[in-house]
Amino acid sequence: MLDMSQPGLLTTKALFVLAVAGITLAVCRLLLRFNVLPFGNDVPPATADQLRHIPLLQFDGPNGVERYVSETRSLLRKGYEKYLRRGVPFQMRNPVEELGAQVVLPPKYLDEVKRAPTDLFSFEAYSEKAFLLNYSRAPRQTEAAAHIVRVDLTRNLGALVTDLWNESALYLDKTYNSEWQTKQAYEVVCGFVARVTSVAMVGAPLCRNPVWNRIVVETTMASFGAAQAIKDKYSARWRWLAPWSESIQKDLRRIRKESIELLKPLYEDRKAAVSRSDDVQGSSEMFRDTLYWLITCNQKDRSLSGITESQLFLSLAAIHTTSATLNSFVYDWIAHPEYHGEILAEVKETLAQVQLNGGKWTLQHVAMLRKLDSFMKESARINPIGFVSIQRYTLKPYTFKDGFQLPAGVSFVFHSDGVHHDADNYPDPEKFDAYRHLHLRETVDPNRFHFASVSDSALGFGAGNHACPGRFLSAIIMKFFLIQFMTAYEMKYEHGGIERLPNHDNSNTTAPNRTVNLLACDSSKEYAKALENNEVPALILLAGLVPESRTWELPARNLPDLELQILNPQNS
Repeated sequence: MLDMSQPGLLTTKALFVLAVAGITLAVCRLLLRFNVLPFGNDVPPATADQLRHIPLLQFDGPNGVERYVSETRSLLRKGYEKYLRRGVPFQMRNPVEELGAQVVLPPKYLDEVKRAPTDLFSFEAYSEKAFLLNYSRAPRQTEAAAHIVRVDLTRNLGALVTDLWNESALYLDKTYNSEWQTKQAYEVVCGFVARVTSVAMVGAPLCRNPVWNRIVVETTMASFGAAQAIKDKYSARWRWLAPWSESIQKDLRRIRKESIELLKPLYEDRKAAVSRSDDVQGSSEMFRDTLYWLITCNQKDRSLSGITESQLFLSLAAIHTTSATLNSFVYDWIAHPEYHGEILAEVKETLAQVQLNGGKWTLQHVAMLRKLDSFMKESARINPIGFVSIQRYTLKPYTFKDGFQLPAGVSFVFHSDGVHHDADNYPDPEKFDAYRHLHLRETVDPNRFHFASVSDSALGFGAGNHACPGRFLSAIIMKFFLIQFMTAYEMKYEHGGIERLPNHDNSNTTAPNRTVNLLACDSSKEYAKALENNEVPALILLAGLVPESRTWELPARNLPDLELQILNPQNS
């Protein structure tokens, strides 16, 4: 046995203990820095005992996980009728099992939730836990990113709208020609959304860079893929190791590296422009994109890597949700030809007004698309991309005004799909009525019931101050795709018919069928031929239905009155 009383051994032991303590402290500081310790100020999920006062909703008969994956919509509808319509919350299986039960709140609690501070009901905490952000190192929301979308982007939409239109025409012009082509519907709309959204993120020419467009599409898949890989590889106790797993982090690391390389010249250019300007606000006309606004805002980390992280979060938040929604609109447009004539007439009237304005779009022109806007809102009501909204995690216990209590550590949602199919809100709710919301604007309130508006009966974009800040940009981008497609292109399903195929449900979410192929062709050459035969009014061309990049020549002729004889291209 060693005699620890010997001075040399005592010194050696002391040094060893100090070394171990130092290494431990350094590791703990590193873990705290990256916020991956499995303990600390984290709010653990509420226990079943804490939720025993809330009714539990389950399937009758087999109640396995597979039913919750494919049949959650029907179970939520049952819960809406049984509990929520009477103002009673219920709990059910949570798609994120380790968070405990999911509590579904009735609409009567909306006002209190909307007014609650984020340190009480937190969307960030919900996202962090649902998608394992502390471990996956996926891009996460920052206050600066939300602010510049809510304020700077919204304020500059009028200045951006013509650029968005031109880019949408360029993209589709390169995608289709006059021959019938088969393409996967989601691939087309996702590529479109990535490119046109990038106009507002980085501007031209980077918005046309195929590597950049691949990055903004891949960010979401890499983030979700990392979270799933962590769940598959690590138990909850060992997930703090995930940030150092090369197999889990490799895709996100590659995306960050490529993004920084592409953004660096633009970042330095905008930084230099700001430094040359005595008035930062006055320099805002130089660049109108989120990259510039992030540099000039009060974001704590305005380094290239910090700005890149916010840009990646914006792409994660925008691209696939907008793409899935737009994909759904395309399917409903094909399924409801009875509305084509009136909506096309409205579109052409709007395009004529744009042409009279020198081909420049304004937000007033976008507002003229009232029937198209109503069609989109009805499509989103009938075929949403999610059955719940306003997801939150309680960081503190809370008692609602009527005495109902939620403990800390509860993930709760509102059943938006139930609200949107409540006959008290929407009579004959299962019927697709493209003009339902237009009629409400005309008879109830002209300032409500827009596609991008939110209310207690329209929860698709969230509610209150925390509603999706990018919804106005998203609405414009989707309208421009539909306008381009319905006027300058012909499209049909490869499998024939017009009936919409079933969505793919996955617990609380759903998505339009991504296996569908569309046959489409650019019909502009047919317009040119008809024009030669004096069969098509020049409005088709003057209104911008044929992008300037088309190379065919038109015969000289006198132009007819722009107000007369607007042709429905489907009959040409």
